[in-house]
Amino acid sequence: MAKKTLTGRYNREGSRLHGSHEFILAKRPESEQTRAKTREYLLKVRRDGRRVYISSLWPTLEPDVFTIEYNRTRYRVTITEAEAYFDEANESRTW
Repeated sequence: MAKKTLTGRYNREGSRLHGSHEFILAKRPESEQTRAKTREYLLKVRRDGRRVYISSLWPTLEPDVFTIEYNRTRYRVTITEAEAYFDEANESRTW
């Protein structure tokens, strides 16, 4: 069976990302943030409309670039006002 990947380009409409998958960019209240849970996180919208937690969006040293981990794969996520790009992270990259 082929590995499911999040890699690709997504159109952004507010907090929603549309592409091969549909996501919602969500924010936690400050009271719920911990070392393991960042302020911003990613939810996947299933076909039946249910939302499933994917990962915290971990900021990098680059503006508008985050990392996430999903199904044992690390992704580099670039989010702009109009689009988002998901790339599988290079194993040699230092986070």
